[in-house]
Amino acid sequence: MRRKGLLGPIGTLPLLILASSPLAWAAEEAAEHKPGIINLDVSLILQIVNFIILIWILNRFLFKPLSAFLAKRSEGIKQSLDEAKAAREEAARMQQGYQARMAAIQREAEARREEALRQVEEERRRLLLASRDEAERLVGQARAQIEREVERAKATLREEAVTLSLQVAERVLRRNLTAEDHRRLAEQFIEEVGRGA
Repeated sequence: MRRKGLLGPIGTLPLLILASSPLAWAAEEAAEHKPGIINLDVSLILQIVNFIILIWILNRFLFKPLSAFLAKRSEGIKQSLDEAKAAREEAARMQQGYQARMAAIQREAEARREEALRQVEEERRRLLLASRDEAERLVGQARAQIEREVERAKATLREEAVTLSLQVAERVLRRNLTAEDHRRLAEQFIEEVGRGA
C-alpha cells in the first residue's frame, strides 16, 4: 500500500531528470567561469534554482509526509494517553465502588452478627425462664403429691391406730370390764382420736 504524497522510485525518476538538466547546463557554464569570491552569473542562478527545487521536493515528499506522520503519531499517542487516563479513572471509580460495597457488606455482616447474638441471648433467657417455670411447676407438683401422700399416710395411720386401740381396749376390757364399760371407753377413745386429727 502506497502512502499519499510519497513517490516510489519510478515517480522520482522524472524529477531527477528535470533536476539534472539544469545541472548539466550549469556544468558547461562552470567551464567558462571566471575566478572570484562572488560571481553573479548564470551558474549561481542555476544553483539557486536547483536549491529551491531541492527544498520543494524535500518539503513535498519528505517533510510534509513526515510532519503528517509525526502529527498522526502524536495524536495517536495523545489518544492512547487519554484512553489510559480514562481507564485509570474508571478503575479508581470501580475500586472506590468496590471498597464502598465491601464496607457496606462488612457493616451488614456485623449487624447480622449482633442481631444473631441478641436473638441467641433472648432465646437463652427465654429457655432459662421456661426451665425455671417448669422446675417450679414440677416442685409444686411434687410438694402437692407429697402432701397428698402424707395426708393419706396420716389417714391410714389413724385408721390403723384406731383399729389397734380398739382391739387392745377390747381385750383389756373383756378381761375386767362389763359391756357398759366397754361401750363408754370406746366412745371416749373415738372422741379423743377425732379431736387429735
